[in-house]
Formats: sequence, structure tokens, C-alpha cells
Amino acid sequence: MKTILSALLSALASVTPAIAAPEPIPADQVAILYNSAEPESKVLAETYAKARSIPAANVIALPLSKNEEISRDEFTTSLLTPLRDTFDKKQWWTMGKAQDGTVLSTSSRIKVLVTMRGVPLKIARRAGPAVPPGQSPKSPLDGANEASVDAELALLSVRDLPIDGPARNPFFENKTGIMQANMPFLLLVGRIDGPDLATCQRMIQDAIDTEITGLWGRAYYDLSEFHPDGDKWIRSASLTALDYGFPTEVHPWKETYPLNYPMRDAALYFGWYEWTACGPFTRGGSLRKGSVAVHLHSFSASTVRSHSANWCGPLLSRGAAASVGNVYEPYLHLTHQLDAFQKALLTGSSLVEAAYSSIPALSWQSVVLGDPLYRPFLHLDGTGEKSPGDKVYRALRVARKIHELSDSKYLAEIDRIGREKKNPIFLENLGLIYLSRKEEALAKLYFKEAKQLYTEPADRLHCDLHLIGMERSAGRKNEALSALSSAAIDYAGIPELEAVRTIVNIIDPPAPPPAQLPAPPKK
Repeated sequence: MKTILSALLSALASVTPAIAAPEPIPADQVAILYNSAEPESKVLAETYAKARSIPAANVIALPLSKNEEISRDEFTTSLLTPLRDTFDKKQWWTMGKAQDGTVLSTSSRIKVLVTMRGVPLKIARRAGPAVPPGQSPKSPLDGANEASVDAELALLSVRDLPIDGPARNPFFENKTGIMQANMPFLLLVGRIDGPDLATCQRMIQDAIDTEITGLWGRAYYDLSEFHPDGDKWIRSASLTALDYGFPTEVHPWKETYPLNYPMRDAALYFGWYEWTACGPFTRGGSLRKGSVAVHLHSFSASTVRSHSANWCGPLLSRGAAASVGNVYEPYLHLTHQLDAFQKALLTGSSLVEAAYSSIPALSWQSVVLGDPLYRPFLHLDGTGEKSPGDKVYRALRVARKIHELSDSKYLAEIDRIGREKKNPIFLENLGLIYLSRKEEALAKLYFKEAKQLYTEPADRLHCDLHLIGMERSAGRKNEALSALSSAAIDYAGIPELEAVRTIVNIIDPPAPPPAQLPAPPKK
């Protein structure tokens, strides 16, 4: 594989320039906020400042509540006002007025604010009538004054901002990056937070390490049939990942990936719509170092300090370096558009820029988790340090880039390499490509060939599950059940067999037990 990759990289260098990424955010334009009442919050702030060479003068300590949720009054008195005072004293901004008279910063030295674990996460709804007496609410947003702390701090300089409902995000759909956006009134706020200090420290180090090599691996997408827009975003993201050369798998059914599903080398995971982490993430999953994992749900970040509750905390606990989520109900049209979020990352944006450019609302429910400066895909042009575990995925990307103008040459190239090198990942990838194009016969051929080359039972089962999924999607229930029965025998004893049992129960639910009549009363 080494010689093939070297040849592909040489060819790539001769035909394409490096990816044009947004201008990097300088370390001296980043501020850090930690809770001085939490010793671990200070430790984390020091760790991050050192990792990103952020000046000590840019580190802010405030005595804050140790709770994730605080009241609106507490947010204003203990956090919002003291933080504004700090920006004033440090002369980080110049205050002025917009054309409509709104007081806000007209210049600002700080572009990114990083909140540390220990800083409160969310602001509870203030009690009171949602609408004037005798009137009916016009929308569910009326009177909604609960919010994410970070989303409120994004408009830190804007005075007299209404607390009810969301504010329009002027950075939405931005393509240039914050350094060129000319939005001095806007702070991009990201958070390094998670179930424990060790997870947070690992997230920082994973981001630093992955920027050296680039993020490589597979992409997994889990549809839901919950609402067309969410499925549209996730399906669109899957097509983009395919186009970038990632082996890309789509789970098209209403339920999530099943328990112990053999998820291998996941660099990207986007799914929805379950309350709590489940399926492969119940007991671990296989998220690669530096991975970006998001499960879209109204309360995915209701808490991030748990290894098991909701989604953001568990995904980070299982190895993800970055995620986004919501602390309260955001309503789908006001949350992150996941295809745009992923596309921004793939084109070189930092985590925080990708997150803010893909959401239409500020002063609302969103939170960005992970090193805000993290740029996972800086090396999609073939640069970066080479890691042995990345070789296959690098080669697939390079082949895609070299032959981006000729689909037939791209497919022929990975077919040739897969067969010559007897590489099952190449052949499985071809199966996934043809599956996405609904070319069933070719997809089956490549999945079967890949299965014969894999040596690990879990990888072989993975290929069988692709084939079983095809039968299921085509409505061939009996064929799917027959293949599942064979898999139950072939893979007896491996943990991933649980996925087979789960799928059987979904396709062919067991009959309910007979009703039990109550015992007659004793005489």
C-alpha cells in the first residue's frame, strides 16, 4: 500500500493546489473564561492556553455557580456584566452605535471566547406570562427566554438585547471566516466541556494531534424519518463525504444503528433522533481520534457532564473530539444545518467557524463542544504527517481528487488497487458507492468480495449487514431474515452479534406474550 499511496500523492501534487481554507484565528485574539470556584476549571484553562499559546492576559477568571443551569438574573449579575466589565478594562473593544441606535462594539480585538468546563451551560426560563393577558401565543417562541450561556455570550457587546426568542445570526452561511467577516460585535463562543476533566483534556490533545496528521477514516450517517429537513441535511452530508472519498455508510431506517453495530474507524458521525446515546455508542463504538460526532436532538446537550445522559456527553466520552448540540428545545429550523456544518469543516474552517456559519440563530439554544480552533481537515490535499492507520483512507481521498473530473477513472482506479492489493476497504468502499447509486448488483459484488478478504469476524459481519440491509430496503423480508439466521450461526460468540438480534426483532417482532388472567379471589 505504501508505494501506491506515494504514487498517488505525487500525482496529486502535480495537478491540484492546497485547499483554500479561511484565515487562521491568531492566538492573541482568543480569550478563555473559567470558573474560579472550580479548581478543575482553572486546570483546564491553563491546559488549553498552553496548548494553543494563548496569552495569560487573555485568560479570565470569574466566581460562578457550580451548576450547569442558572437563572437569568444570576447569568446577568455573575457572568454577563462582569465579563463586559473585563472587556472594557482590558480595552478589548471600542463601543459605539449601529445605524438603528443599538449600542455595540464597533471594533474588537477578541474574535473567539472559549468557555471551560465549570462555567454554567444554560439559563433557565424566567417565570412569567409568555404573552399578554387575554392573547394567545403566535408561535412556540413567544416568551421563550431560556437559552444557552454560550449562545447569549456570542452577542456580549450588544446592549439591551431582548431576552425572548432567538436573534438572527449574521455569520450564518459565511464562507470567508471570522477574520475577514467584519463583524466586531460578534464573538464566536466555543466550549471545552464534558463528563469529566480527563475527557476535556483528551479532547484538547486530540485536536492538536489530529491537526498534524489530518482526520481520516469513515463516515456514518443515521437517518430518522422524523422530519424531512433533518433527513435532507444528513443525506446531503453523506453525499458530500462520498464525493470527498470517504467510505460512507447511510443507515436509512427510522431506528438508529443497533446495539454493538460493527462501526469501524468512524471519523464522522451524524445521526438523529433519539433521546439518549444508543446503538454502537451504548458501550463504546469506534470513533477515531479527532472524530466529529453529532446526534441531532432537541436536548442533546441538556447536560454535558454525564457519560450516559443525552448525546453530547456520551459521544465525547466515547472518544469524539468535537460535537454540537442544544441545551433546550431549539426547533429544527433554528439548529445546526449539519450538511453545511460538515462542508465548512471539510473546506478548512475551524470548529467554531463551521458551527456558527451553519446555524441561523444566536441568543438561543446551541452549544459548540471541543477546541473551537480545531481544524480537522487541513490535510485533505495530501499534506500532513503520515500515520500508518490512515494510509488506506488517504489513498482513497487522493484517488478521488486526482480523478475528480472523471468518475469512471476514479472507480476504475480504486477497483484496480483493491484487487491488486487485495484491500477489502477499497472494495467495500466501491460497494458503498454503488449502493448510494442504487446499482444493486455491483454493490453486492463488491461487498461479497470485501467480505472474503477481511480477516476479522466483525468486519466480515459488517459486509453481511450491508447485504442484509439491501434485502430489507427492497422489501425482501424473508431473504433478510434467512441471511440474519445464517449470520447468527457464523458469528456466534462475538459481541457484534447483538446487532443481528436487534435487527431480527425489528424486522420480525416477536409475538406479545399471552395475556395473563388475574387469579380468582380467594374465598
